[in-house]
Amino acid sequence: MDVLYFHQYFATRRRSTATRSYELARRLVDRGHKVTIVSRDTRRLESGRDEPPAGRLVARETVDGIDVLFLNVPYANRYPTPLRLASFTAFTVAAGVAGALERRPDVVFASSTPLTIGIAGLATARLKRVPFVFEIRDLWPAVPVQLGALKSPPAVRSAEWLERRLYAGAERIVVLSEGAQQDLERRGIPSEKLSLIPNAADLDVFRPGVFDDEFRARNGLEGKFVALYSGAMGRANGLDQLVDAAEALRRRGDERVAIVALGDGGERPRLEERARELGLDNLRFLPPVPKEELAGIVGAADVTLTIFAPYPVLETNSPNKFFDSLAAGKPAVVNLDGWVRRLVEENDAGAWVPAGDPETLAWALSALAGDSARVERMGRNARDLAEREFSRDLMAERLERTLEEAVAE
Repeated sequence: MDVLYFHQYFATRRRSTATRSYELARRLVDRGHKVTIVSRDTRRLESGRDEPPAGRLVARETVDGIDVLFLNVPYANRYPTPLRLASFTAFTVAAGVAGALERRPDVVFASSTPLTIGIAGLATARLKRVPFVFEIRDLWPAVPVQLGALKSPPAVRSAEWLERRLYAGAERIVVLSEGAQQDLERRGIPSEKLSLIPNAADLDVFRPGVFDDEFRARNGLEGKFVALYSGAMGRANGLDQLVDAAEALRRRGDERVAIVALGDGGERPRLEERARELGLDNLRFLPPVPKEELAGIVGAADVTLTIFAPYPVLETNSPNKFFDSLAAGKPAVVNLDGWVRRLVEENDAGAWVPAGDPETLAWALSALAGDSARVERMGRNARDLAEREFSRDLMAERLERTLEEAVAE
C-alpha cells in the first residue's frame, strides 16, 4: 500500500512527546508499505541535532524509511485558546494543500487531535478518489467542552457537525480505547466501521533492567519510595492532585514517599509555585526528557502515576504513560475509571484511586511503600500484560489490516 498519513504531532524517540505515528509508520514501512506523513515541523525540539533542520516553510526528510513532509506552522500548548484554534486552522489549510500536491496514494489516514486534521484528510481522499481512515485519539469536541475550553454554543455546534461529517466520510474509524468505542457505538456508528487500536508498549525501550542508576542521587531521592508522573501538565491532567497528595503525606508524617513530576505544560508554573508556598520537599518537578532517557528514569522509580482531572470524558483516554509503565514492569497507580482501571485490577498490575481524591492517592502510595513484595508482583504482571496485549507490533498489525480492508472495499 501507499499510505498518506496526516498527523500534526509526528515525533521520534528523540522527543519527549508521544511517538505513536512514528512507531506505527516505521512498522508499516518494515512490512513493505510506502508511508508519507504530513506533520508540523518540530524537529528543532529533538535532542541530538547538531545543526538547525533545513527548510523554512516546507521541508522533507526520510526518517527511518518514512517520507515526512514538515510544515512550519507555529504552535505551543501554552497558546491561549483563540491562538491555538488559529494555528489548527492554518495547519489544516497547509496540510490540505500539501495533500492535494502529493501523488495519488492507496489510502489516506488522518489522526486527531485536533479534529480539524480530518478536514485535510477527507478533502485529500475525496480529491484523489481513495478511501479515508480517521483515527480519534480524543473524543472531540466532548473533551474541550467538558474541560471548559470550548464554550461558545455556535462553536460547539460547528465542532459537533464537523465530527459527524468526518465520521460519515470515513471508511474506517480507529479508536484508542474501549470507552471511545462504546461512546461512538452509542451514537450510532456501526461497530464494523470501528477498529480498536490502543496506544501501546515500546517493549524494546521500556523494559525491566533499564535503570538510570544516578537518577536518585542526582535528585536527592536515595532511600525513597519514588512515585513518578511523566507527561503533560495541562488542565486535563489535574496535577493539583499531586500537590495535595504530597501535602497529605507530609501531614501524616510519611517521609518514605517522594513524588516526581516530570514534564511541561501550561499548568506547571502555577503548580511549582503552590509546592513552594506549601514548602513541600517530597514533590520534585523535573524537565521533560527524550523517550530513550525517560526509560531509565521510569526504571529508577518504584511506581508510576497515570493521573487525570475528574472529568468523565477523560476516562476514554489511552494514556501513553500507562503503557510505558507496563513495558517497564512498574506498577501503575491510575485514577481513570473504566477500561484502564479494569486492566490494572484484573491483571494485578497496579492500583486504582478515584480521580480528584488526593487523600486516597496518598494513602495508596503509603500502602505500596510498605509492601515491597506486592510492588514486585505487580511489576511482573505489568510486563506480562504489555507483552501479551499491547506490543507495538500487534498494534501495527491491526492498523495494517484496517487500512487494507478500507482499500479492498
